[in-house]
Amino acid sequence: MDQGLLLIVAVCALVVVLTAWAVREIVGIVRRRRLGPPDRSQVLVDAAAELVPLLVQPAAALVRHIGRSRKSIESLLGADGTVSLMFSDIEDSTALNQRLGDEDWVRVIRAHDKVAHQTISRHGGKVVKTQGDGFMAAFRTPERAVGAAVSLGPELRRCDDVDVPLAVRIGVHTGPVVTEKGDLFGTNVAMAARIADTARGDEVLVSDAVRERVVESGEFEFRSRRTARFKGLPGRHRIHSVTAR
Repeated sequence: MDQGLLLIVAVCALVVVLTAWAVREIVGIVRRRRLGPPDRSQVLVDAAAELVPLLVQPAAALVRHIGRSRKSIESLLGADGTVSLMFSDIEDSTALNQRLGDEDWVRVIRAHDKVAHQTISRHGGKVVKTQGDGFMAAFRTPERAVGAAVSLGPELRRCDDVDVPLAVRIGVHTGPVVTEKGDLFGTNVAMAARIADTARGDEVLVSDAVRERVVESGEFEFRSRRTARFKGLPGRHRIHSVTAR
C-alpha cells in the first residue's frame, strides 16, 4: 500500500480511537458525579476544550505532510516541468517471495525499502510513490537520478538485513511531466517505467536523453547500447546500460 494512503488510514484510525475514548471519559465523569444538566454542560465544554485539539492535531499533521510532499516534488521540476525519473523493482520477486515465505519476504522488503528511501534521499531525490517492491522517484537532475540508480544495488548488498540476493532492475529518463496531487504524469513517466521494465536484474538502463546529459561528467561508465520498442510509445528508442566508474 502507498505510504500516503497508509498515513491517511492511520490518522483516521487514531481520530476514531480518540473520539471513542473522549466519549467514554465524558460519560464516566457524568455517571460518577451524578451531575445535573447544568453541570453536564460544563463538563462537555471543558472536555471539548481539552480533547478537540487532540482530534485536530493528527488531521493538521496530515495536511502539513501532504503539503510538504507536493511542494518537495514540485521543487524538483525545472521551469518547463522537466524532471528526472527513476523506476525500480525487484526481478522475479514473486518467485523469491514463494521461496522465502511471506514472513521472511516482508522482512526483506522492509529492509529493501529502507535502503531505497535512504539512497534516493541521499542523492537529493524524492519518492513519488511505491507499489509492491517497486519505487518511482524524482530528481532535479539526471546526474542525481543516475547516481542513486547505480548506488542502490551496492547499498542493498552491503545491508546486513537484506540477507538474500536482490536483483533490482532500474530505468532512468528525463523530460517534462505534469504534476497533480503530489503525483507525476505524462509520456515521459511512461517512458521511464518502460525502460525499467526492459532492464535485467542488477542492470541500470537510461534513455538517450539522460546519457547525453551525464556522459560529460565522467562519473559513469556506459557499457552497452541497444534499441527497444515500448508499448504505447511509437518508434524505436535507444537505451544504455550504465554503471558507476
